[in-house]
Amino acid sequence: MYELKKTAFGKFTRYELHHPSTGNAFSIVPERGANVLNIVFGKQNILDGYETPEELEAAKWGKSVLLFPFPNRLDRGRYEWLGKQYEFPLNNAATENAIHGFVRDEAFEVEYVFLAKDHASILCSYNYLGDRPYYPFPFSLEVEFMIHDNGTFTLDMAVHNLHDQAIPVGFGWHPYFRLTDKADKHRMKLPPCEMVAINDRMIPTGNRAVYLDFQKKTVVGETFLDNCFFNTRASGTARMTLEGGDRMLHVSANIRQFPFFQVFTPPHRESIALEPMTCNVDAFNNGQGLVSLEPDREWKGRMEVKLGV
Repeated sequence: MYELKKTAFGKFTRYELHHPSTGNAFSIVPERGANVLNIVFGKQNILDGYETPEELEAAKWGKSVLLFPFPNRLDRGRYEWLGKQYEFPLNNAATENAIHGFVRDEAFEVEYVFLAKDHASILCSYNYLGDRPYYPFPFSLEVEFMIHDNGTFTLDMAVHNLHDQAIPVGFGWHPYFRLTDKADKHRMKLPPCEMVAINDRMIPTGNRAVYLDFQKKTVVGETFLDNCFFNTRASGTARMTLEGGDRMLHVSANIRQFPFFQVFTPPHRESIALEPMTCNVDAFNNGQGLVSLEPDREWKGRMEVKLGV
């Protein structure tokens, strides 16, 4: 039977859902963007998350953050919606862009914790009143995180438009995975895809090209990626595979819900980020994959991390 353990994590509360017999567990800090600190199967952590409250507050590399109302970068923070101009604060100094929306810094409420014999979940919610001038569109966001003894970890998300007009919506998640001590030692496989061409500020140029690397499981080695990819299949499931040592995992999402994904090999070379995304980089401007969510309507999505063989 899974159990819940709540402990102080700096000024926050850490929720750990764990199974004392199997060692399967995950930890999350709802008050800091519903940030997942670790995912443990068979007493082995597969996630490169924040280990201390200080790391969590500094939020370097954006480990495990929820990306909403847009993932990735927004060109100089500016966009137009329904004939009006808006401008997000620039929080990515290196490229002079806005990045990853704002819910990653917000306090989520715990709606419930469910504990069962072979699985456990926690539902976290965030209600936004529309009080930021750069995104004056109220919404509610719910994310349920679930671990299952079959080696599966899932995120189920639902966004409800509380505004009286349509609102622009994009979603992503930013987990870093580590199955062995260095990113270079991992083997990776990507689904059929095209690489999104970007300029020197990491904003799409409008071009895409077929990407053939990692179509078979290949050692990452010195490869550097911080790129967005478009799934070339129109439907089905897109699956990114990572293997290290004697372990393997798959990150999967429905292609219609998540037609894009990002792969990032950070300079510290300790882990690899595999990030399903509903839309392209700068989607508030180019519209690629952007969801226009009508008043009182809901968008739902799911992504899955599963241990493989």
